[in-house]
Amino acid sequence: MKKYVILAGLICSFLLSKDEHIRKDAILFCLKPHVSTLEITRNNNHVSVNHSEINKLIRNIDAVDIHPWIRGTSEGDHDGEIYLNRIYRVILKSHNRVELDNQKSQFDSITDILSTEYEYIRKPFFTPNDSQYGQQWFLPEINSNDAWDLWDISGGDTPGNQSILLASVDTGVDWDHPDLRNNMWNNLGEDADGDGVTIVQVGNTWVFDPGDQNYIDDDDNGFIDDFIGWDCSSISGGSDNNPVPPSGVSTGGTWAHGTHVAGLLAATTNNGTGIASSAFNCSIMAVKVSTSEQDYPYITHGYDGILYAAKAGHNAGQSTIINNSWGGNGYSQYEQATINIVHEDYDAIVLAAGGNGDDDGWGEIEQSHYPSSYDNVISVCPMGSGNQWNHWGTYHISIDLASPGENIRSTKIGTGYATWNGSSMATPIVGSVIGLMKSFNPSWSQEQLITMVLGTADPVIYDVNTEGYLQGKLGKGRVDALAAVTTELFPRLEFVDIDVSILDDTNGEINQGETVELRTILFNDPEWGVGYNIEGTLILPDNTQGISILSQGADFGNASPGDAVMNEVEPFIIEFDSNASLGDLEFSLSIISNENGHVKNQQVLPIILSVIEQSVLMGDLNQDAIVNILDIVQIVNIILGSTPTPYQSEAGDLNSDGMINVLDIVNIVNMILSD
Repeated sequence: MKKYVILAGLICSFLLSKDEHIRKDAILFCLKPHVSTLEITRNNNHVSVNHSEINKLIRNIDAVDIHPWIRGTSEGDHDGEIYLNRIYRVILKSHNRVELDNQKSQFDSITDILSTEYEYIRKPFFTPNDSQYGQQWFLPEINSNDAWDLWDISGGDTPGNQSILLASVDTGVDWDHPDLRNNMWNNLGEDADGDGVTIVQVGNTWVFDPGDQNYIDDDDNGFIDDFIGWDCSSISGGSDNNPVPPSGVSTGGTWAHGTHVAGLLAATTNNGTGIASSAFNCSIMAVKVSTSEQDYPYITHGYDGILYAAKAGHNAGQSTIINNSWGGNGYSQYEQATINIVHEDYDAIVLAAGGNGDDDGWGEIEQSHYPSSYDNVISVCPMGSGNQWNHWGTYHISIDLASPGENIRSTKIGTGYATWNGSSMATPIVGSVIGLMKSFNPSWSQEQLITMVLGTADPVIYDVNTEGYLQGKLGKGRVDALAAVTTELFPRLEFVDIDVSILDDTNGEINQGETVELRTILFNDPEWGVGYNIEGTLILPDNTQGISILSQGADFGNASPGDAVMNEVEPFIIEFDSNASLGDLEFSLSIISNENGHVKNQQVLPIILSVIEQSVLMGDLNQDAIVNILDIVQIVNIILGSTPTPYQSEAGDLNSDGMINVLDIVNIVNMILSD
């Protein structure tokens, strides 16, 4: 990365195909009208039918079952040639699109079958009962509604998971807000009385559990009674365990920023109150990092907050997604180091707002911005409805994702709600999607979550916003909750080795004037997914000369986790002319796999080739490392009119007079006789 049930059981049974779901364990086929309906027999876990070709095929593919697609049909139920009582569903063992396509084509080839189809998953569209959901245009825009339908919500199966922490590192969180308090993180490491909670309700207010307030660091993490998070800054720059904005400030002013962010991260959803969040039922960690200066809450302890959130979540054995809707100009190696430690040592996912353009006038601007431009940070820029870039935000090559950031409804201090604009709003919307992803795919690691949220982003933003200066600077695309949750885990392909075949080689080294066939061995990490239709494109190094790639693309096929693959049949072919650059040259192998609509896995792997200046053996024109009569023949041919290669021009000019003539023959004869 710049700078990485209903459907819980069925997820392996379908895949995302543009806007539709296709079951990957089923094929539908319809018999022709004149063909009799099938008699299906089941015996000892085997199924058979009274049609020899179909029976042979279902045995060959080891089909699990076959049964009528619709029960209770009659001979009169037909539409043209399509008779409903002749449509059958075959249940397969396959769980990937490649096998499904292959098996479907085999059914297509049977003469008595009229047609075949994939089976599309149809589902109810869930709409939460939160009273202000209708003002949250961005949730349908990023397909959160469709993603929620993967859970049987009406049956009590709720999206999200309380073990997933979404940290608002910001101006503090009004954690008693009715739409937040039920999703606040309870740090059970500080649950001194063992009742399973660290905050309790007293009347209409939530307070710290009196039975836990023992002023002891029970979880030994360096913070005493950090029940829901931590205030790293307090009002005067101190710290305490209550990360709430100061009393007396405006309920909808800048001090409400962290509360607004918290609602977007994980407001309690489908609770009949206020707003919804993509994460639905994940936990909010409140981390206050602002002090008061003329009533304006500057971010004074941001990196304290980032480190606290990462360590607190890690020590609690929970997944932490850290939102930072703030930043500014100027690179700091200390800040980058903090981010690196959080990412590498504590497995946290760090997000940061990409910026609101020119701070003076809210006009768009291209510039780096920190922490969003640091490595190991997901940087987010803001979009309007309809995927419009409305020219007020920051765009830059370091942006990773686009997300809705205009007219965003969320919580404010007290009991109310406010509608704001900003990359500050766009960023927690992405964080909330990652929380939903983790709840649906709990085994996915930090790097896998990062890879998948980026790899499933919808590049439609570049179709809508065609300005040349924006291309590649609004990230991979707009975050897509449905694709991010449901797409099968990508592979992680690693470079292993190369097999170099040098045409007309004389010394086992790549030299100027030679042509090379290059085969590349790739290995798919066993902890990642299957690689489908892996295509590689070899790209020239920068600032080189005299090198041409004659065959640039290659098909590597598929790779299961733990498998190695090579472009055996389609080698890359590289031509190095007589003036080719020398030394260790870094080519790039651009890989695309698992492409499905706008979703695709992209990787770039470096490949080093060493091009060495060939040493010249004087008199050895045919480059066989021996000076003999054959070299005299070569000189004679050159004298008679054949064109010498650059190597021959140097090796044949034994008297160094700049010409190849009879005097050079005399010199070669003398060399042979002296030997």
